[in-house]
Amino acid sequence: MTSKRLPELMVPANNLKILKYAVNYGADAVYVGGKKFNLRSIRGNFSLDELIKGVKYAHSKGVKVYFTLNSCIHENETGDLRDYLRELKSIDLDGIIVADLGAMGLIREIIPEARVHISTQASITNHHGVKIAEKLGASRVNLAREISFDDLKVIKRRSKIEIEVFVHGALCISYSGRCMLSKYMAGRDANKGECAHSCRWNYYLMEEQRSNLFFQIQQDKSGTHIYNSRDLCLLPELDKLISADIDSIKIEGRMKTESYVSLVTWVYRMALDHIAEGSFTKHIINYLINELDKASHRNFTKGFMFSAGNNELTDNENVGYIKKYTFVGTVVENREEHGGTVIGVRNQLNKGSVLDILQPGRKPQEHRVDKIIIASNRKEVDEANPNDIVVIPGLVNLNPYSILRIKK
Repeated sequence: MTSKRLPELMVPANNLKILKYAVNYGADAVYVGGKKFNLRSIRGNFSLDELIKGVKYAHSKGVKVYFTLNSCIHENETGDLRDYLRELKSIDLDGIIVADLGAMGLIREIIPEARVHISTQASITNHHGVKIAEKLGASRVNLAREISFDDLKVIKRRSKIEIEVFVHGALCISYSGRCMLSKYMAGRDANKGECAHSCRWNYYLMEEQRSNLFFQIQQDKSGTHIYNSRDLCLLPELDKLISADIDSIKIEGRMKTESYVSLVTWVYRMALDHIAEGSFTKHIINYLINELDKASHRNFTKGFMFSAGNNELTDNENVGYIKKYTFVGTVVENREEHGGTVIGVRNQLNKGSVLDILQPGRKPQEHRVDKIIIASNRKEVDEANPNDIVVIPGLVNLNPYSILRIKK
């Protein structure tokens, strides 16, 4: 058994449905955004009514909800932010995440009892920054992703408030996400929640005087992704992070599906449980990494924290999305019809496919699809398409939050 307390496992959710999946797969806390002032504002997010429902549901399961107000606040937006904070005041949030000092000041004025967490967007990289945040009334700081593990240990030792770090998900090419590339190229400000992910695009080199003459920057017929980064994955070093006594580990991904959020939450919950039991072995780590590989992701890296001396962060050759499994469905109803559970199809599912089924608190199981029946008319088909509601005979006793996948 570990003598260290386990950190909080904080997981993203882009809507009420995904929040419920995160809670059921083992999150200790969920962070969400509203329709305004957060850095994932392109789609989804919570209306005030949905936020109330989400907080009520999470709290009924003993899970905290943190609310993101982490965009840059311009002068002409401060009045709107004041009004928004007044609407949020009556909601029982466990914390509000900010990056802008002005936003923090308004929270202290309008919701003085609120716990304020400083976002990684504030780029705090030393204990002096943490102390300033503490003096301003912050309860927690999410450190910049660019720090080393040695620096993390010093910062934690010298800090009185809570320390949080990202352990998994997308990385930006700019300092803790402070990027202008998207606004310059697409007119969409990443610092206002409108990032176009320009760093993931494919680029060529063009000669100045010959606008129609392109050169490949590397030997790849598809060009190059020179701005692209790998995805952060600190799972193999999780026991070291716990030894540093950090307060919260955070998963990136408020634009992700319930399939992704469920899987990553399941993996890190299992990892934390193994650490608590003193059984976080190399065998377990390899098993969990293989499970993470079932989610769509780019090549993994240990980031700045554990990658000193290697070229993971600069070697972008063949760093693209890895998609080994396809998300094909979820449980629509927990009742059984025609000898099977009612399933909502997300991507095409064919007769003869082998389902890989993820459920809360269990190891994944496989099930061969020998029959597919359309629930509405009881017609047997050879394939089901997105938005079909079907029954797969023999598929019974599924958890309502099961995730169904097939290997590509």
